[in-house]
Amino acid sequence: MTKTTKLTRIAAAVALTLGMSGIAIADTSSAMRGQIVGPQGEVVAGTRVIIQHVPSGTVTTATTNEAGIFTATGLRVGGPYLVIIDSDVYEGKTLEDIFLQLGDAYRLNAQLDERRDNIERITVTGRTINTTSLQAGSSSTWGENEIRNMPTFDRDLKDVVRQNPLATDLGDNNRSLTVGGNNPRYNSITVDGIGQNDDFGLNSGGYPTNRSPISIDAIEQVSIQSVPFNARYSGFTGARINAVTRSGTNEFFGSLFYELANDELAGTPDPSRYTPNANRPNLDYKEESYGFSLGGPILQDRLFFFVNYEEYKEPTSIAQGPLGSSAVETKNIDPSVISRIQSIASNVYGVDAGDWNVQPEQQDEKILAKIDWNINNDHRLSFTYQSAQDVGANNTTTGGRTNLNLNSYWYLRTQEMDNFATQIYSNWTNNFSTEFKASVKDVATGQDPMLGRNFGQVQIRFTDEENAGGDGGQINIGPDRSRHANSLETTTTEIQLHGEYLLNEHQIQFGAEYQNIDVFNEFVQNSLGNFYFDSIADFENQFAASVEYQNAFTNVAADGAANFDYGTMALYLQDTWDVNWDLTLSFGLRYERFSTDDVPALNQNFVDRYGFANTNNMDGLDLLLPRFSFNYQFNDNITIRGGAGMFAGGRPNVWISNAYSNDGVTVVAAPNLSNVENVDITSVPQEMRDSLAAGDGNTTPIDPNFKMPYDTRYSLAVDYEELDLGYLGEGWFASAEFIYTEKDREVAWTNLTKAPLLDDAGNQVTTAGGRPLYVGWDPLAGERPDTVGGFNTNRFDILLTNVSGGRSLISTLSLGNNWDNGLSVRVSYTNQDVKDITSGGSSTAHSNYNFQTAIDKQNPTVGRASYEIEHRLMASVNYSREFFPGYRSNFSLFWDRTSGRPYSYALDTFRFRGFGDGSSSNLWSSTNYLPYIPSGADDPNVRYTGGLTYAQFAEWIQSANLEQFAGGYAVRNEGNRGPWNTNLDFRFEQEIRGFMEGHKGAIYLDIRNVLALLDQKNQRHTVSFADTGVRLASVGIDTETGQYIYGAPFGGFDETPASATRFNARASTWSAKIGIRYQF
Repeated sequence: MTKTTKLTRIAAAVALTLGMSGIAIADTSSAMRGQIVGPQGEVVAGTRVIIQHVPSGTVTTATTNEAGIFTATGLRVGGPYLVIIDSDVYEGKTLEDIFLQLGDAYRLNAQLDERRDNIERITVTGRTINTTSLQAGSSSTWGENEIRNMPTFDRDLKDVVRQNPLATDLGDNNRSLTVGGNNPRYNSITVDGIGQNDDFGLNSGGYPTNRSPISIDAIEQVSIQSVPFNARYSGFTGARINAVTRSGTNEFFGSLFYELANDELAGTPDPSRYTPNANRPNLDYKEESYGFSLGGPILQDRLFFFVNYEEYKEPTSIAQGPLGSSAVETKNIDPSVISRIQSIASNVYGVDAGDWNVQPEQQDEKILAKIDWNINNDHRLSFTYQSAQDVGANNTTTGGRTNLNLNSYWYLRTQEMDNFATQIYSNWTNNFSTEFKASVKDVATGQDPMLGRNFGQVQIRFTDEENAGGDGGQINIGPDRSRHANSLETTTTEIQLHGEYLLNEHQIQFGAEYQNIDVFNEFVQNSLGNFYFDSIADFENQFAASVEYQNAFTNVAADGAANFDYGTMALYLQDTWDVNWDLTLSFGLRYERFSTDDVPALNQNFVDRYGFANTNNMDGLDLLLPRFSFNYQFNDNITIRGGAGMFAGGRPNVWISNAYSNDGVTVVAAPNLSNVENVDITSVPQEMRDSLAAGDGNTTPIDPNFKMPYDTRYSLAVDYEELDLGYLGEGWFASAEFIYTEKDREVAWTNLTKAPLLDDAGNQVTTAGGRPLYVGWDPLAGERPDTVGGFNTNRFDILLTNVSGGRSLISTLSLGNNWDNGLSVRVSYTNQDVKDITSGGSSTAHSNYNFQTAIDKQNPTVGRASYEIEHRLMASVNYSREFFPGYRSNFSLFWDRTSGRPYSYALDTFRFRGFGDGSSSNLWSSTNYLPYIPSGADDPNVRYTGGLTYAQFAEWIQSANLEQFAGGYAVRNEGNRGPWNTNLDFRFEQEIRGFMEGHKGAIYLDIRNVLALLDQKNQRHTVSFADTGVRLASVGIDTETGQYIYGAPFGGFDETPASATRFNARASTWSAKIGIRYQF
């Protein structure tokens, strides 16, 4: 995207958000609702309720209706609020220090006394938010002070929401957050009503940027909900994470901060604990963060502003280098190898091959600007602008002891996000209010080679002799094949209107929403050519062993881009009925419909093969989502709540984009050339360019019968306040909650080129153990193959379709207390029992199909979910006290212990065609077919080869915990899990004297993984990929009997079973961060 184009889009976005009324997906405000009765419990109609947000002077006035009920919406979150109940008949009341929760209605029920002369108005202190009760079960909320006090090493929203019992940080490099055992991509994240999700779906961390797109210093409140039964909420089947930013007040305020973390403030991993697949530690790093916030009035009581800025910098360490270098990892490569290749690249081809000792800086910048305008007492407007930009180097490392990437092979991943949102809150009458919102989000992602795109990918092998007598290896230069044409831009526009009408005891909510997502995705591999040389001498002599080329058939990569948009329209209606002061019932219904005019390019060969077109899209798909919930105040201490409802959304749009990107017609590959003389790495051979024509390549279409996925959730919870625990004291809050989910309709992938292998009677052939067998068949290429492993095509056509099945049962118990001495404690235990059919762990169709673990990938069955966290124990402790008068000291600990994620043992099927995956290297390279486990040495379904005996195999089976499946097939993700992970984070903050009256400074220390500081060998953090299979045995099939033929897997048998987990060195060491803040 050009700079001019982007500025034009930004200008259009500003015009849209300032000139239109609409609504974003998430709540950005609070509300207050209640009933006023007289001395005998009689309703009091016509009573005024005056609600003032004290810091800004904002005043909202409501009047009770014929049922004595009042409501006020669109209120600022937080507080404090002053509420005056003014009656012409009874004695009024004033309530102070009331604080409101994001997206929730504060219940204020009051009974007035008889009016008496010469008696002053009664003033009482309102209850603040019970912070303990707001962090239990499926729903949690945190305010500004809590966010500031807790350990937030990465200054990420996920540092906050991980304190919810259902939310687990998986500990990978992307900070993936799974909630309730769901795919991290299925969460919805919003700030001020603007989606913070990766709308396309490439980032497993869920954000559109590498780091959090919002500074935690800008957040007023953040909440997480797994089962919000309000019909207004949609767009997720994980969790709804919603935040609202701070606003200006009648007093100026601000802050500055600086933070530093480096390798001198961190532990050193024990090298003996590395595994072959270990993430190597970054032992040389320096992270700096700094920023400021400023807010205040523009016009007292009317117009306010708030701005926030934050920047992060980290120079990239020199990760890999040749012999004698100071890189973190030294390769067995003589420096002369690199010098010779650099010289040839420059003198023969006229290009810069780059170097290894380059340290690009990772940068991240966030900006937030917000205006709040109290138009009058009945109307309020808020405008938010948010920007996030980051850049980081990739491809800096490669595997193998004699392989190295020079920085012309590296690329910079840049991500830029610009958001605009306008929100208008209006009270039209005492009974009718509305919220209008509009937002535009533009996200541009670039993957740009560090030294440009003036030549293709070049892989240069070098011989032992060329490496000064060392081992042979490979040097990679030039843009890697996936960066030849790679850019992405999504523009998301949302317009919404919500209304609320108070009808006696019924609060009627209704709304209309529209969202449009415009996608431009350019991804064409090898469009600059891929050149392979067998030696440095061949590179010098311009003799390539092979050349690969792929492009749009026009030879213009941009013509191969997926460019489409689709819209979602939603309508909803909800009735919240206050049956009495103790019981509230809600009934809701939501309707969603999808529309688009864009279709993938028609592939006539596809139609001829399968009898239907590859042009199906999302147009006309719809969903009806009913919701019900209740809240019953059993007595002064016990509340029973629950509900049931259907939820949809959160699926990555890249799964839809695959149909447009891979139509099999637009992007085609030229026949590979071998032994090419006089090759020029800056130009693809003309004969390859001339060979391109609209083709017949692989496709990834959408099933014509595809339906939108959804699940049905049921929840039941009991909350107990003011619980007396004997020796542990009084005032405890306890909560127990159970959530059951049925995965009614999910996504799945199937390969159309796999056809059943048929016997002479037309029945599908199976192995001796009953596994269905397939062949690779292209009907246009001839008859269906009739032998095991037969194929007449190397293509694939992966269809996005639906399956039904899967469920989850989650139970959680939470306990907490806040004491007057400044100590607060929260503990919880969560158990998950989650089953699904497919995890959807990848962004591409062929990977989602290829890496699903199953007996029969064409018909996968329900198994243990890959994101299930069976057990999680969590505790947080905060202690605040003024050891020095006027200056607060705060200590905070966060601890959690989680069971490892499940994984499967599977057959080593590399280059094995017996299950029908043909000759496509995209499909035969996985290790995800579940194994048949023999019942004993005489099991006729299995025999052994390559010197392997049953006795050896039985020991391996037992060590892999698979003996429970003897005589049948192993079950997906059953019997094996990664090790438990334990984490303890600490934060200390001490306030100090400022330079002026009313100012304060603060110094603070964050330590991540304190346990490793106390004992370096205490814990091992692991990362387990979704649906990763561990090789159990190589496999063959007797074509006559269908008998399995097992041999040792690639790499042989180890003394202990291999694991699907990886040692994460950085996460397993302790790290400290020091910071200073000045606030006024």
